[in-house]
Amino acid sequence: MHHMNDEVPLPRFRKPPVSEVAVGVQFPGALNPVHLGLYYQRVKGDFPKVQVQPAIPPTFETFGTAPIVAFGIPTITLQPRMWFISDDEDSLIQLQSDRLIFNWRGGLRESEYPHFEKVYTGFGRALDELETLAEGEGIADVLVNQCEVSYVNPLPTAKTGVSLSEPEKLFRVWSGSLGAEWKEPQEDLSFTVRYRLNDQEGKQFGRLSATVMSSSAAPNIAPGFQLEMTARGVPLGIGRKGIAVFHDQAHKAIVRTFAAITTPEMHKLWERYQ
Repeated sequence: MHHMNDEVPLPRFRKPPVSEVAVGVQFPGALNPVHLGLYYQRVKGDFPKVQVQPAIPPTFETFGTAPIVAFGIPTITLQPRMWFISDDEDSLIQLQSDRLIFNWRGGLRESEYPHFEKVYTGFGRALDELETLAEGEGIADVLVNQCEVSYVNPLPTAKTGVSLSEPEKLFRVWSGSLGAEWKEPQEDLSFTVRYRLNDQEGKQFGRLSATVMSSSAAPNIAPGFQLEMTARGVPLGIGRKGIAVFHDQAHKAIVRTFAAITTPEMHKLWERYQ
């Protein structure tokens, strides 16, 4: 699949500021808590630690004349979302009635980001286990209706040297030059920018959103900013191949958008080499 954006090589960084990557699929809710327990038996050798979380509501990207954002279907559900966590806590599998997500989050412990291919291998294994379980339990095919890839990029002032009043040193989605009518520097800033994901025919198959939060708006992050990027949409073809093609396109779109909306000064800090 060739896109307009493919003319520029995929950006690469030696020290990308990534703390977390998630690769997931959503399907009609077919699993109950017994299935989640059976799944745990299959993966606990590598993912022995368990946490119970509230379920994430179903989310679909919709396309049409009106730019409708992702919507969640409100469901009153007692279904849990299980976290199965690796010994080193760098990876986890999230499983609920209608969703499977594989996360690498080693950056929270300063582990080096292992590159997307390695994370994707982990996701592939987790999905293999689910498909084998579904077959063994007589659950209808796990028919994926949405795929997603997310990146979390912490940009703390301690590492970037950029304070809350100078976001233009990090991001270039706007011009940093204000009119002369107001001299007060901004105290902080949060924003979301959305982009369409189109195939080579120009047909939309998903959406990418980039959200910037500041520590004054989100007290749970280190002083500075955090950039979260999510690409979500429909599989690009049948079965596992269609899922893989979507995830590959989503990953590339996120990396390209990340490079396009951050500044060359920051690219030096993150040791961009392509």
